[in-house]
Amino acid sequence: MKIAVATEDGKVISAHFGRSLFFAIYEIDDGKIVNKEMRRNTFTGHFRGGEHHGDDQHGHRKGDEHAHQTVADGLKDCKAVISHGMGRRAWEDLRSRGIEMIVTEETEVERGLNLYLAGELKDRPEKLH
Repeated sequence: MKIAVATEDGKVISAHFGRSLFFAIYEIDDGKIVNKEMRRNTFTGHFRGGEHHGDDQHGHRKGDEHAHQTVADGLKDCKAVISHGMGRRAWEDLRSRGIEMIVTEETEVERGLNLYLAGELKDRPEKLH
């Protein structure tokens, strides 16, 4: 399985999922990290120029069921995505596509990943904006 963590530098979990420069993608086998990849964020609306063209602050048309399709496509090989913050629509849209979205108070990438693998990372949806 693969877990994505929104990050700027591979060490700190990004405060905003859509604006993170990278996603640290960890491949997990039998509870252990077997591979790590830094995937450049080229697929969220913030990096595709969408934030200035839509009906809301993120560039999504209201009621557009495809608003987060490119993000879902960019992370489709991941079981879960961990971020320190994100918009409610992204959280809901990606969850509806079968990706577990987690907003955490944790700020360190590897600590957050290890807590997730131990089943101890709490999702904090009240941090959604």
